[in-house]
Amino acid sequence: MSRSRLGTCAIAIALAFGVGFDEPAAAQPAPTASAEKVVPLFDRQTKLEPATVEDTPAALVTRVADRVRDRHAREAQFHIYDHYLPLYWEKRTVTIEIVDRVAKGGDSVTFNITSLAPLNKPNLRAFFEGKGTVAQYSANLTTTEVDPLHYTATLKTNTNERRPIKLGDRIEIEFSPFLKPPVEGRTNYYGTALLYVVGQPGVAPWEGRGARLDSFPMPDVALSGGLTTSHQQYSNEPKERFKQLATNAAPTSGQPFMLGRRLHHTDFGTGAHSERGNPVYKEQTDKLGARFNERSCVGCHINNGRALPPAVGAPLQRYVIRVGSDAKGTPHPKLGATLQTQALKGAPEASVSIASWTTIDGTYGDGTAYTLQKPNYKFTGVVPEFYSVRIAPQLVGQGLLEAMSEDDIAKLADAKDAIPGRTSTVADPETRQSRLGRFGWKAGMPRLKHQIANALNNDMGVVTSVFPNPDRGSEQADPGAPGKLADADLDNLYRYVATLGVPPRRNFADEDVVKSEKLFAKANCAQCHTPVMKTGPYHPLAELRNQTIRPYTDLRLHDMGKGLADNMADGPATGAEWRTAPLWGIGLTPGVSGGEAYLHDGRARTLNEAILWHGGAGEKAKEAFRTMPAADRAALIKFLQSL
Repeated sequence: MSRSRLGTCAIAIALAFGVGFDEPAAAQPAPTASAEKVVPLFDRQTKLEPATVEDTPAALVTRVADRVRDRHAREAQFHIYDHYLPLYWEKRTVTIEIVDRVAKGGDSVTFNITSLAPLNKPNLRAFFEGKGTVAQYSANLTTTEVDPLHYTATLKTNTNERRPIKLGDRIEIEFSPFLKPPVEGRTNYYGTALLYVVGQPGVAPWEGRGARLDSFPMPDVALSGGLTTSHQQYSNEPKERFKQLATNAAPTSGQPFMLGRRLHHTDFGTGAHSERGNPVYKEQTDKLGARFNERSCVGCHINNGRALPPAVGAPLQRYVIRVGSDAKGTPHPKLGATLQTQALKGAPEASVSIASWTTIDGTYGDGTAYTLQKPNYKFTGVVPEFYSVRIAPQLVGQGLLEAMSEDDIAKLADAKDAIPGRTSTVADPETRQSRLGRFGWKAGMPRLKHQIANALNNDMGVVTSVFPNPDRGSEQADPGAPGKLADADLDNLYRYVATLGVPPRRNFADEDVVKSEKLFAKANCAQCHTPVMKTGPYHPLAELRNQTIRPYTDLRLHDMGKGLADNMADGPATGAEWRTAPLWGIGLTPGVSGGEAYLHDGRARTLNEAILWHGGAGEKAKEAFRTMPAADRAALIKFLQSL
């Protein structure tokens, strides 16, 4: 057995380790510390998972995780490529190892596959052709079984051009795992359409070109999430765009991603899965707290996208309502740090709804009228004087933001032309060290694991080793802790959110989009919504390291003026300060969320309105947009829709 095959076997069976999502900041007050005292999340001493690419004297080796699919990538008439089939976590992931000897002067490319269950003559298709059907490949190989969990196939010929494989050849592959019975559920599946370019490390996020949508690597400008970026979608499934496994997912991430996804879709009271055809997750029943806002992660983060405001008078179920007894955000004696609007028994703490919308009229510089709206809230039960209402945000790209180095983020604040703002310094809830706040609308959490654990606690009353006590006020009776979520489950939830693929940019070559990107910079929008960053080299997860990304955020707090201000601080953030929201994927909001809602409370019905609400540090950028000619405003919005 070759060294590379042995590596594949070891990686395929390795257990995921991790670090853990939703919104609010820690109940504990954050320490006051200078940026110089911030302790980095990761450094040279951090234990790293194996790299996904190995450059050996004999071959360039790439290893990637893959999952089962229902149909093929370009079959828009079926709409069933990007969704998840029932039992998707049941031994339905594989590791694909690409051993490229051509890169080292050899004559072959070998594909080694490791599965979690025995397969029945699995098929490997290579070299996309697409002449007879949109799923046609010119090389169709039955893999050779090395043992019941390992399979191999070798290519020496470019079957599209009928010549030996050479450097630069584009090999699109699709591996089909056919499970050997007996097995619960169906046995035959397709795999992901992956593009490998001979001589180049890793698999390439791809776009289809020409009438056949032949696969080509996307240009750098389209790679919003670096190599985690999903390929352009051709199966016409808009709601699935934020649910994909990172294209460069490491073998150690494949199965934990699926297990984390199962948890994300599980009702922590009943154990029921949100998607039909999946059994009750018995081990997760009775984890729901006595007081809660939602019963599952997906209850707020539908399709992993932005939530939408409910109708006037309906309860705010996809929101977090932070509450306090004073303007400093001291936990409320009857409500704690977060208002929970539902209860397993008896009356909930309180409830809140949008009672009405206040409209605010304005005009663009050319005299065109516009109207903004601001929510007015109605509380029943305990009515807090100090509160902050925040809607569920989209989830893609969170792991990449965690992988940004503290020094690189600090450099953005030190730039001479930087718009006034500051980094958030908060307490690590596990070590109490001072960390850079990155997650949540107020940058109140330092690690993605902490954000997830905090959301579990405050939104669902689910306790973990990070936050072992349910949120409650000093005058509230202790509801008692429900069954604690195991650390391994928290790690899987973390892995799921951290390795979600970021959707690629679209229409980036459009003349209006190219023009409006310059307008975006000229209006100083890019001073806070920083277009390009690079993740650091020390993140534990291989797929997140050293990625050039386009998140359009600086991860800093900015005072956005009175119009967007709460009346309560949250940790180090004042009521008027908000973390710069990432913009990647924002143009997909209508398809993913089924409508549009932007800003921290979902008040903005369009991207235009979201810009027009900017005040404080964003006032000049807002005014630059407001006074643009109508054609330039439309072009700038078109640019945002391309992200």
